[in-house]
Amino acid sequence: MRWLPTCTALSALLALVLTACGDDSCYDNGSSLPLARFYTSGTSTTVTVLNLTVRGIDAPGDSILIDNSSVSECYLPLRATVGTTQYELSYGDDEGETLLADTITFSYRPVPYFASHECGAMYNFEMSSLTSTHHIIDSVVLVNKVIDNSTSVAVRIYIPDDSE
Repeated sequence: MRWLPTCTALSALLALVLTACGDDSCYDNGSSLPLARFYTSGTSTTVTVLNLTVRGIDAPGDSILIDNSSVSECYLPLRATVGTTQYELSYGDDEGETLLADTITFSYRPVPYFASHECGAMYNFEMSSLTSTHHIIDSVVLVNKVIDNSTSVAVRIYIPDDSE
């Protein structure tokens, strides 16, 4: 009976050590998300878009990713269950009223892969096309044909300079 407290303490210590050995890197950026950055047309100058709202079209649940905020970049998640994802980018005024809106359409093939025991299965996306309307957006450029778990810019969105 004298060994029971010692065995209990050793078992608890062993359980603590074994659970601390997991790799947290899959939680840092667990999904393959295309990072989109805004640029002034014809340049490589990053620009901040004022009063922008980004929402998923035909997305389940609350699909607002950005709500009337000023941003220079944003992540645009892709759905693994379909081959197309669309986003509406609405440009508003200071009162939150929508002035114009563009639609960006991603067409792709989801490719599942086994990342690790800790992370499980994940998806990369092989892009087939990227299109947009042109109310404010001048053009969109797909930088990477494969969207993976990196944090580099995958999509460049070019908009005209306000001073022109």
